[in-house]
Formats: sequence, C-alpha cells, structure tokens
Amino acid sequence: MELTAVQRQQILHLAKDIPTLWHASSTTNQERKEILGLLVKQVALTPIDTPERSTRIQILWHTGVTSILYALRPTTGQRFQTPSCCVQLIEELASGRTDTEIALELNQRGLLSGTGRTFTKASVAWIRWKFGIEKPLADPIVAKSGVSPEGYYSTSALASLLGVGIHTIYYWRDKGIIQAFQETERSPWWYIVTPFVLDTLREKIRRVPVKSK
Repeated sequence: MELTAVQRQQILHLAKDIPTLWHASSTTNQERKEILGLLVKQVALTPIDTPERSTRIQILWHTGVTSILYALRPTTGQRFQTPSCCVQLIEELASGRTDTEIALELNQRGLLSGTGRTFTKASVAWIRWKFGIEKPLADPIVAKSGVSPEGYYSTSALASLLGVGIHTIYYWRDKGIIQAFQETERSPWWYIVTPFVLDTLREKIRRVPVKSK
C-alpha cells in the first residue's frame, strides 16, 4: 500500500521529533524497542581499560552513518556501593534515632542498599562505620553534659531536676511513664521530657506518702 502525501508528511514530522515521541507517556517500552529497531542497524561494544575503565559504543544507523560513544564502566565496588542519597539520609537521621529506626525509615521510603536489598540494623551500623557517621548521643561524655542540644535529658540530669534517685527514673522508664531511647546498644539512655511529662512526674512525687520517723 502506497503512503498518501498526508501520511508521508506525518512520518517525516515524527522522524524530526523522535525525542518527544520517545519520552511521551503514551509510548510503551515495546514501542520504544521498535523505534530503536527502525533507527539502529547494529551496535558494537568494546571494553577499554586505559586510561580509564569505559566501553566504546559504536552505532551503525540504518542511514549508513556511524556514531561512536564512550561510557564509563564502573568497578565491582562502584556497582555495589551504597547510593549517596541513602548515606546522606542516614547522616541526617543519625542523631536521636536507633539504627533499627533508621533502617525502618529508609525502607518506608522505598530505598535499597547497593546490593539491592532492604536495610537492616546491621547494614545501617556498617554504613555509619564506613562513612564515619557519628551518633553523638551514644557518647557517655555527651551524656555527662546532662541535656543534649536536642533537649533530651540524661538519667542523672532528669533525676537531679526532679529531686529523685536514678532508680526512680529507671522505674518510670521501665513502666513506660517516661519515653526514653538509646541510640546504640549499651549507650546512655536519653529521656524525652515535655512540660506535660514534667507536670505528670511532679504530681507522682507529691503523691508519694511521707514516711513517719
């Protein structure tokens, strides 16, 4: 069947605007493969190791024209390295969150590790170690300061504020009366103290019966 003049003009118009056709939301992947088949006759790939790892891509178009491109060829380590966006997010979440909580946040955002897996407590800890991401609230020296820059109280600081022993703080923590967390295992406990929490704790102290001498 011969093409009409209108059809010929339509084809010529599409040929001049292939990028628009390629990126159109209505174009399926199968149609993109067909477009490549109409444009490309042959492709030859040649690995190159010097001066840097790359691949020479030689494209022979159906028009007879040849194009040569070069693409960097990553090493095995580069292919499986942790995405920079994940490292940055871990750094942002490091303070005030456990590695388990950080892993949960990464997974909820649909992010994957360099090996294509979901994050775990262990993988987050390893990434922090590899990239030197500190967790300041895990440092006992910081805990001795009493109150963190974020406003969290250490055990001794909260006990001093309320005028009670540290074992009372431990009791309230274990009963869930005070919300507390550790950034890493065996690191200091930090307490989330709001005006409402302080009022609640002070009321509990007032209700404690005074022992007669």
